[in-house]
Amino acid sequence: MHPFAIVLNGTSSAGKTTLAQTLQQRAGEPVLHAALDTFTDMYAWSAITDEETRRICHRTGVDNFHQTLRLLAAGPHAIVVDHVFEQRAWADATLAALTTRRVFMIGVRCPLATLQAREQSRPDRRPGMAAWQFDRVHEGTTYDFEIDTSIETPESAADKILAFVHQSLNHP
Repeated sequence: MHPFAIVLNGTSSAGKTTLAQTLQQRAGEPVLHAALDTFTDMYAWSAITDEETRRICHRTGVDNFHQTLRLLAAGPHAIVVDHVFEQRAWADATLAALTTRRVFMIGVRCPLATLQAREQSRPDRRPGMAAWQFDRVHEGTTYDFEIDTSIETPESAADKILAFVHQSLNHP
């Protein structure tokens, strides 16, 4: 099968990482999980107190992630991209990096109240992030498929996404 890319876009705490890991487990073939958080979490944020320096570091992490996606897309394996499109430029950079393969844009949605409850229960989340991102991340993005993680288990969501991808690849 020709390698493809599944791009998961949604707010913080929407369940993208769990969904990406479940997609890897259920795909039946090797799938790389490329996560924005891997690159932005390379910094020790508690040691960076200057706001301008924090912005530069965050921008560097995002840019490095997009450049790495290009390298991963040149390889033989499917990719699931775990992203938060806080800016339209990030969606554009992601799609530009993945031009060598068929891309499936997946909207990962969840009601705000559920996002906020998840955010509060996780010590690694900044309070208010999901609410700040809620209206931004999906703006201007057209999806091939959408999933609501408040009503789907990670397994059922992954199965639905994979069925959609495989059907699309077999009947373009």
